[in-house]
Amino acid sequence: MIKDMFKVDLINLNVSVSDEAQLFDLVGMNAIEKGVAELGYITGLEKRELSYPTGLQFPEISIALPHVDSKYIKKPFIYIARNKEVLNVKQMGDAADMSTRDFLFLGIKDGSKQPQLLASMMSAFQDGDFVRKFKDTKTEEEMYQLVVNTFEE
Repeated sequence: MIKDMFKVDLINLNVSVSDEAQLFDLVGMNAIEKGVAELGYITGLEKRELSYPTGLQFPEISIALPHVDSKYIKKPFIYIARNKEVLNVKQMGDAADMSTRDFLFLGIKDGSKQPQLLASMMSAFQDGDFVRKFKDTKTEEEMYQLVVNTFEE
């Protein structure tokens, strides 16, 4: 179940880094410390993002969904990070330049569940009501409640 992948301690809405590499280091170290990702996770993120960018632009928000090969995942998770400033990222599909402050790192252990997870994410970020709440959320606890309630199957 998607909602079980969210944890309050895997949400950080006050990140302050200057580029994607710093963000990957910060989130990666935290995911490893929390026991949900393996040691190669950060390198895996960097390599995968170069080959398969994960930025997505929706009508009311831009996000990125960085993820890695399942061998770097100990337990399924979705880590939500919001940077204070926008970061330059590449768009999924055509690798065009784009920018975002909002990142959802997908720690997927079972690859067969990835299409359903991505479809659920796409659906949520196309929903104006969800996007407004997502953008307005200021605390990790509020964000946790929003995503768990949104992604209840």
